[in-house]
Amino acid sequence: MPRPHRPDLHGAWYHVINRGADRQDVFSCDADFAYFETLMADAVVTHGIEIHAYSLMDNHFHQLMHCPEGGLSAAMKDIQSVYVGSYNHHHERTGPMFEGRFTSRLVDGPAARHLTGRYIHRNPLDIVPSDSLAHYRWSSFRHYATESIAPNWLTTGELEGQFQDRSDYERYVLTSHPSDKQAERLSSPAALGRLGALDELVAAICGVAVDHLGLRNLDNSARLLAITLAVELRILGSDDLAAHYNLGSASSVRATARRGRVRLADDTAFESLRNAVLNGRFDRVAKGA
Repeated sequence: MPRPHRPDLHGAWYHVINRGADRQDVFSCDADFAYFETLMADAVVTHGIEIHAYSLMDNHFHQLMHCPEGGLSAAMKDIQSVYVGSYNHHHERTGPMFEGRFTSRLVDGPAARHLTGRYIHRNPLDIVPSDSLAHYRWSSFRHYATESIAPNWLTTGELEGQFQDRSDYERYVLTSHPSDKQAERLSSPAALGRLGALDELVAAICGVAVDHLGLRNLDNSARLLAITLAVELRILGSDDLAAHYNLGSASSVRATARRGRVRLADDTAFESLRNAVLNGRFDRVAKGA
């Protein structure tokens, strides 16, 4: 069965992630990191995307992207394909480098954007101490927390907007929250696999909505249906869904799923979207997938 369309909606925000196949390194020297930044800069110009936050680590990367005119898939294809070709040439290797195309998670609303940016900026804490995080070279955090001048391809206004100054934003990122422990749980290989299934589910929802039902402004409907189906199909547990969608608690996830089931009973268009998704890709998803 063909893979579902990726969500590539005009005006959408995404948390974009990819990692090395078999967790191999994808950056081996400073020149690799720098070249990847150059390719991100090129994609901003060529595809009209915005990059609001990023972190590059040895074997994976995170980006917070806004796509006013769509273009996420084209931008990431250019970044990754050119980078892999260059890396293979300079390091005398062959074959695929990344686990797959990439993972993209829709980010709904200003609060979710700030939390996603915070998560991305905290990601290098696995390899650098907290008092050095603001000076980690291969992350946008230094442009938010220090006097380092942001390059013109990095958009900072959205994440800076609610903070008085750089030190205020730095405290926001460095101060530990209880939800950080939930985010750590979602970083395990097993959880990442389940998140991949969830991301495919969201992609299927958006692809079916746009290509088959003509729906382009989904508002929160895609997320509501994703949570409802994720609970029904047991793709992720309620605690993990709460962490992924910043819902605060498992009980909030269950309440959202109940709201989704009520809407399915009352809204024929919403029910049609669910049925089209299940009949297309996720009709065989089993418990524990």
